[in-house]
Amino acid sequence: MKYLFVVLLVSFSFVACKKQTESIALDDISTLYPLKVGSVFIYRMDSTSATLGTLVTNHYLAKDSVSKTFLDNQGRTSFLVLRYLTDTSGIQPYQYNLSYYVTYERNRIELLDGNNRRFINLVNPVSINTTWSGNSYVNPVKISDNTSYAGWTYQYTSTAQPYTVIKGTFDSAYTVFQAADSSGIFDPNNISFKTYSKEVYAKGVGLIYKEMTDYFYQTTPSPAFEDGSFGIKLNLVSYKQ
Repeated sequence: MKYLFVVLLVSFSFVACKKQTESIALDDISTLYPLKVGSVFIYRMDSTSATLGTLVTNHYLAKDSVSKTFLDNQGRTSFLVLRYLTDTSGIQPYQYNLSYYVTYERNRIELLDGNNRRFINLVNPVSINTTWSGNSYVNPVKISDNTSYAGWTYQYTSTAQPYTVIKGTFDSAYTVFQAADSSGIFDPNNISFKTYSKEVYAKGVGLIYKEMTDYFYQTTPSPAFEDGSFGIKLNLVSYKQ
C-alpha cells in the first residue's frame, strides 16, 4: 500500500506539471499584444535609407494610436492603428505617416501593413523554439532587387525574460527572431549584404522593440549601397493603455 501511494503521488505530480506546462505554452498571445481603442505607444524611430549610394539615418518620435476596433470579413477582431511622426524633441506637431491593422485569432496575431502586406507576428504555443512561416502571405514579394520575404522562419528565442528599452526594463519580454542573413563584418572593399529582423513584446504591454535591416553593398561600377537598402528601429519611449 505504501508503494502504491508513492506511485500514485508521483503520477499525480507528473500530470499536474504537464498541465501547468501546457497552460503556459498555450497562454493567450493577445497578452503579448494587448491593444484597445485609445492605447498609445511612443517610440524612438531610427529610419535609414540609401541616398546617392550612402546610408543616411533620420530620427523621429513615432506615435502609434489605436483608433478603432472592428470585425474583418472573416469575423475576426481587428484594430486600426495610426502612426504619426514628429522630431525627437517632440517640439513640432505630429504629422500622419501611415496606418496598419492588427488582427487576432486564437492561435495567431496578424499585421497588415501600410503596403497591404500581411505578416503573422505571433503564434501559439508561446515557447522557446516554436517556429512558423511569418511571411507566408508575402513570400513572393521582394524587399529589394537582391532580397525578398521568402523563406523567413520566425522563432521565439527568448520568453519571459527581462529586456531593456528607452522606457526601462520589462521583466517579462518575448523575442521573436525573424531573419538573419549576412556576408559577415562589413568590408567596403567587398560586396556585402545583410538582412536582419526581430521584434520584442512585453507581456501586458505589447511591442517594445523592433529592428529590421536590409542592405546590399556593391563595389562595381563604384562602391555604393543599392537603392532600396533600408533599416528601421523602434524603441519604446512611453505608452498609455
